[in-house]
Amino acid sequence: MITFDHDTSTAQAAVDAARRRKLDIPQIIDDTAHMWQVVTDAGHMRVDDKPGRNDIPDTAEELRQLIEDRAHAHRIAEAHRQIAGDYREPVARKYNQLVRDHAPGWIRSLQTDFLALTKVLAKQEKKLPTLLDAHHLDMRDPTVSAPWQAAEAAAIQLDQLVSDRQIMARATGQDIGKDAELYAVAKIAAPSSEDVFAHKLRDHVGPALREWRDLRHQPVSRWLYLARSPHLELSLATPGEVTQRQTVMDRWYKAIEIVMTPGLSRQSAEHAVASTLRG
Repeated sequence: MITFDHDTSTAQAAVDAARRRKLDIPQIIDDTAHMWQVVTDAGHMRVDDKPGRNDIPDTAEELRQLIEDRAHAHRIAEAHRQIAGDYREPVARKYNQLVRDHAPGWIRSLQTDFLALTKVLAKQEKKLPTLLDAHHLDMRDPTVSAPWQAAEAAAIQLDQLVSDRQIMARATGQDIGKDAELYAVAKIAAPSSEDVFAHKLRDHVGPALREWRDLRHQPVSRWLYLARSPHLELSLATPGEVTQRQTVMDRWYKAIEIVMTPGLSRQSAEHAVASTLRG
């Protein structure tokens, strides 16, 4: 059966991201990466290229020795490839597990930078017009261009930080699924039964989500919108928290389905909604 237990690319990308952000990488991870390289090199061992006309010796005895040497080299290379294959999966498993164990700590270490950058955003968005569409802002006006440029610098760094966070998260096998990009950086307050019956999702939260999606080609405006929105709280997800935030929305959608059920009494709906929101 074909498996991908020997694939270390996701873990290697996570380590590269951690190194890029100058986070602590235990020596055992680098040592195991060196082991992986040893296995990889042995698994690709080759002999010299086939001899050409200029490589033919002067005597049959010399040729016999060359053939023997080349046969020995082939046997050694084949043996290395075979034995390297035996170690390939165990070493990869060890490396992947080490990275999986340490990636959550790396993600938590990003909080300080994230908070500092989002504070910059929050400060600048207050200086900008209500409409955040970059195509309609007058960048000739210094009262607009100056805060926009400061927000843009923060947004670029935030994009890089969140990209590295998601690379690390993939190494843990967590924080994937619908709208993971949003829930990695923002959360929605858990709804109450009153929120459900007041159609807060339809009238307020839903439009906020659509606006965020519509700004996907304007990263600076997108970040500023998150900083400004009363329905989305900028908050870097801890490891596994993306799934928790997705669950909040899933429960809200299920509660809405209950409210929309034909023939269900208000009292029955209230009990069912409360139960659904509790999980």
